[in-house]
Amino acid sequence: MNLKTTFAVVDIETTGTDTTSEDNRIIQFSCCLVTNNKIIKTYVTDINPQRDVPNRITQLTGISDSRLKKAPTFDQVAAKLYQLLNNTVFVAHNVNFDFPFLNGEFQRVGYPELQIPAIDTVTLSQILLPTLSSYRLQDLSSYFNITHKHPHTADSDALATAKLLTILLNQIQELPQMTLEQIIAVNPPLPQDTMQIFLDADDVNRHRVHTMPLPEHLKISSGLIIRKRKPITIEDISGRQKAKFPKTKKAKAAVLPDHLESRTEQNKMMNLIYNNYADQQDHQAKPLLIEAPTGIGKSLGYCLPFSYLATPQKPVVISTSTTYLQFQLQNQTIPMINDELPFKINSVILKGARHYIDLNKFRNLLFVPDSSSQTAFVKAQILVWLTMTTTGDLDELHLNVEQTPFVWKIQHTGVKWLDPSEPFYEDDFLRYNLRKAKSAEFIIVNHSYLIKNWQFFKSMPVKPYLLIDETQQFAETAIKNNQATIKPLTIMTSVNRILASMNQEHDGSIHEVLVGNITLDSLADQLSGQLGQVKQIITGLIQTMFEKAVRNKQLHKNISFFERLIPINEMKSIIKGNHPTIDRLRRTQEAIDGLITQLNTEINRNVDAFTDQDFSGIYTFFENYNQLSEQLNQMLEILDMDDQSIDQHVTWITINHVKDVNSLSLNQGILKTETYLNENIYDAFEPVTFTGATIFPSRRSRFIYDLLGIDRKHAVVKRLKSDFDPQNQARIYLVSDDDHIFTTNADRYLKKVAENIATIFENEPRQTLVLFNSLQAIEKTYRWLQESGFTATHFVLAQGVHGTAAKISKQFIHHEPAILLGANTFWQGVDFPKNLLENLIVAQLPFDTPADPYNHALYSIERGRGKNPFYSITLPKATLRLRQGIGRLLRTKDDYGTIFILDPRLLTKRYGETILANLRNEIPLVTGSIDDCIFDMVNFFHTHVDFKK
Repeated sequence: MNLKTTFAVVDIETTGTDTTSEDNRIIQFSCCLVTNNKIIKTYVTDINPQRDVPNRITQLTGISDSRLKKAPTFDQVAAKLYQLLNNTVFVAHNVNFDFPFLNGEFQRVGYPELQIPAIDTVTLSQILLPTLSSYRLQDLSSYFNITHKHPHTADSDALATAKLLTILLNQIQELPQMTLEQIIAVNPPLPQDTMQIFLDADDVNRHRVHTMPLPEHLKISSGLIIRKRKPITIEDISGRQKAKFPKTKKAKAAVLPDHLESRTEQNKMMNLIYNNYADQQDHQAKPLLIEAPTGIGKSLGYCLPFSYLATPQKPVVISTSTTYLQFQLQNQTIPMINDELPFKINSVILKGARHYIDLNKFRNLLFVPDSSSQTAFVKAQILVWLTMTTTGDLDELHLNVEQTPFVWKIQHTGVKWLDPSEPFYEDDFLRYNLRKAKSAEFIIVNHSYLIKNWQFFKSMPVKPYLLIDETQQFAETAIKNNQATIKPLTIMTSVNRILASMNQEHDGSIHEVLVGNITLDSLADQLSGQLGQVKQIITGLIQTMFEKAVRNKQLHKNISFFERLIPINEMKSIIKGNHPTIDRLRRTQEAIDGLITQLNTEINRNVDAFTDQDFSGIYTFFENYNQLSEQLNQMLEILDMDDQSIDQHVTWITINHVKDVNSLSLNQGILKTETYLNENIYDAFEPVTFTGATIFPSRRSRFIYDLLGIDRKHAVVKRLKSDFDPQNQARIYLVSDDDHIFTTNADRYLKKVAENIATIFENEPRQTLVLFNSLQAIEKTYRWLQESGFTATHFVLAQGVHGTAAKISKQFIHHEPAILLGANTFWQGVDFPKNLLENLIVAQLPFDTPADPYNHALYSIERGRGKNPFYSITLPKATLRLRQGIGRLLRTKDDYGTIFILDPRLLTKRYGETILANLRNEIPLVTGSIDDCIFDMVNFFHTHVDFKK
C-alpha cells in the first residue's frame, strides 16, 4: 500500500448490527475512492432491504420505510458495487463490521466474497492518536475539524472516514523509523490487513537512500524515542511584582481575551480571593468558602487572582476532584492567562507515583511475550505516546488498567527505588515533575494526593496558598483516605506468592535470577526467613482478634456476612494486650524493607547479566512485594495506634456466616475529620479557599463547617448567583402516586421504577441517566426491565451488571439514545458533555445507610452531643448529593433537559419540604402523575429550541 493505492472508504447503514443474523440487511451504501491522499470519486445509494426498518434505526439514521420503497434492492446494485470495490483496499471505521456484512450480502445474492485487503481506521486511530478519550467517527471529525454534518448516515460517514484516512496515512509517514520498527516488532493484533499499512511504511523507509533525520522535538533515550522536555528554570518575577491586579471590570477586560464576556459573579470571586491574601500586613487572611454555580467561570475566577499572588517560593496548590478538571486547568485556563498577562505562570500537575510510566520497566518488557493479546496493542500505543508526552502521565492514555494488567507492570513505584546509574534516570518523568514543582507558581493535584502528601507541602520554606475545588468531594476523600480494610488472609496469600516466585521455577518467577548470584541468593534466604516470621505473627494476631472481638460476641447479621462494631475501650484493651506482637510485626516489616532495598541495589549493579524475560520476573516480584507492603501498612495503621488515635477512629470486624477465622476482615475509619484536617492539611498552608458548585446543603446548616473543621465565625462565606436560565433550560417533575410505597428497596417499588423508566424513555428516547442509592437496587430494576422485554429493543447499561462506572460511562457516550442506571460516583463525579445527557431520573433519594458501622458510630457521637443525626448529618448530606445529581444535567448555558424524581418521600415526608427548599436551582417544579409529567416533558422538548444539535 502506498500513495498510488486506491482506497475504497466504505460505510453502510443496516437494519441491525448482528452480522450472524440472516434477517439484517443493508439500507444505505456509500463509498469514497482515495488515491494520492485525494478523494477522486464518491458513490452513495439507498438500498431497499425488503423488510421493515426498526424504529431505533430510523431514529438514528433518519432513513424510513417510506424513503426506501423506491430504492433498488441489493441484488440490483450488487454488480456495480462489486466492480467499484474490486482491486481496491477496503477501508472502514470498524472494518470487522462493514467488510463481513457486505461480503455476506454479496454471497446472499450469488457473488463470491471480495478477495481484497481491508484496513480499519478505528484501531489505526487508537495507535496513532493514543491520548484521545473517544474514537467515535464524529468525535475524531470534531478533533480534526472534518465536516461531518450527518453522523450515522453512510454518505457523511464515508466522506468523514476518507478524510480521516488521509490524515492517518500522513501520520504513519511521520513516525520515527525506530518507533515504527518497534511497533512492527511487538506486532499488535489489528483487524484484517491493517498491519500492512505499518509494514509498507517501514519498507519505504528501508529503501530510502538517506535515513530520515529525527525531528528536533524528539530524541533517542536508551533505545526509545521520547519527546524532549523544556529545561526547568525559575522565571524572573520582577514583571509580576510590578503588575497590578485588575480590580475593576474595565481593568479585567483589558487583560482577558476579547472573546470572554464579563461576568459579574466571576469578577466578585476574583476580587474576593485577591483581597483576602494581598497586603496581609494590614489584615489577616481568613478561610474562604465560595459557592460558585456551574457556568460562571469558576476556574478562571480563582486562577486569575492567584496569578498575581503566587510565586515559585510561595506557590498556590490547587486541589481538584477529577482528572478532567486538572487537564482543563493545565491545558486551557492557565495557557489562556499566559497569553494575556504581562508575565508567565509555570504550572505542573503532580500525581502519585503509579500514575507515571517507568521507562526502564517499559523498555525491558517491550519485547517480552505476554499471554494477553491486548498487551501488544497497548505497547504500540505507548511507543507513539512517548513521542508526544512531556509528563509521562499514564492517565493521558485513558486505559482501563483493570483490563490491561501490563500497565501495572510499568507503573512507577516512587523515586526511592530510582538508581542514578539507571539508563533513564535523567529522563525519568516522576523526577522531572517533582523538580518542576519547585519552580512552579501553580501546583495542581487531586484531593487524594493532597491528603496523602501534605508533608511535601509542609516542608516548603514558606507556607503556600491552597485552593480546594469541589469542596464536598474533598471532605469525602479525606474520610475515604483515612479508611482502611484488610483481610489477614490476603496478607498470607501475598507472602506465599512471593515465596513461590523465589523458590519455584515458573513463568514470572525470579528464581533463576536469584540462584545465579551468590549475594542475591543469600539475601533471598534472609528474606524467606523474615516472610515466615510475618506469617507466624499474622496468624497469632488474627486468632487473638477473633477470640477477643468475635467469639461469644453479639454480631449484626448483614446480607452476606456478620459485622461488629468494636467499642473504643475494647479496642484499646486489645491493642494494649498485643503491643509486643504489633511492635514485632513493625520491626519485621522494616527488616524486609531493608532486604528488598539491598536486592534492588544488587540487581541494578548486575543489570547487564539479565535478559528481558528475567526483568519480567524481577518486576513481577517487586510488584508483589509492593502489594504486600501496602497490606502490612494498612494492618499496622489499624493496630498500631495510641489511645488518642483510637478515640478519633471507629473499628469494626466482618466475618462470614460460618464465622471462619480466615474470612475475618478488619475495617477502620476516621471519626473526626475536622481534627485531622486542621492538624495536618490546613496547618501546612495559608488560610484555605474552598469552592465548588454545591457546598452548602442550606443557609443555616452547620454540616459542611463541621465536616471541614472550619470555624464559621472566622471564615468568609459567599454564595454566588448562577447566570443560567433555569426557567427555560429545565423542568423538575415530582411524580405523585396514590400507591405510596415508602420502602424504596422493595421489589414492588423497583418494579414500578422500571415501568416508569420505560414509559418515560418510550415517549422521549433521550440520553437518560437514572440515579439509585445502591447497586442492589440497580440490579433488581434492570432485571424488571429485562423481564418486560424492554432491554431487547433498547440499549440499557447498569452499573455492577455491565461493569464499572468508568466502563459503562464510555459505552453510554458511544450509544445514542441509551439509558444508564448508576449509583455512587454518578451522583457527583461524572460529567457527560453536550447532548449526551438530556433526561435525569432520580429513582431513590441519596440517603446513607444507618446500619453501616461507620455511619452508626458517627450517629452515636451526634446523639452524645444531644443532636438528631438524621437532621445534622443524613439530611444535609442527602440534600447536597441531590443538588449535585441535578447539577449533572445543566453544565453550560446551552444545555437543557428534564429531571424526574420518582422517590415519593420528597412529597410525602416532612423533610421533603426541607430538601426542596434548599435545592436552590430555580428550575420550575411540576407535580403530577407519571402521565401528566410525561405529557409536560414531551411539550417541553418539542417546543424547546435544540441548542445541542
